[in-house]
Amino acid sequence: MTDQNLPLEDDDDEDEAPSAEELAQIRLATPADAAAVDALVLGHCTDRWAKVAEVVGASLDDFEAAFPRLPYVYLQLRLAELVQRGRLEAQGDVMAMRHAEIRLAPPAQK
Repeated sequence: MTDQNLPLEDDDDEDEAPSAEELAQIRLATPADAAAVDALVLGHCTDRWAKVAEVVGASLDDFEAAFPRLPYVYLQLRLAELVQRGRLEAQGDVMAMRHAEIRLAPPAQK
């Protein structure tokens, strides 16, 4: 049996990096687009851990209606940015939607 005939394992169908076409579309997003998408996805996050795929799925209809020119991978990129900015916490790589979880970051203690 050659490698091409082996059954796929779960990790073999991981989400891929954005294509060149998707990256070109993403570069056209404005700061206002980013803020609106951030608000959209944050509205689907809670203080409980949820799969990234669940949050993206819950956001997808509204995202596609508001931003038909942007690929859905933009949602994941915004989630990654929100993690970096400390608005969300992540367990795993948010680009691996089915294997990563996110939640709202707890408020900063003063």
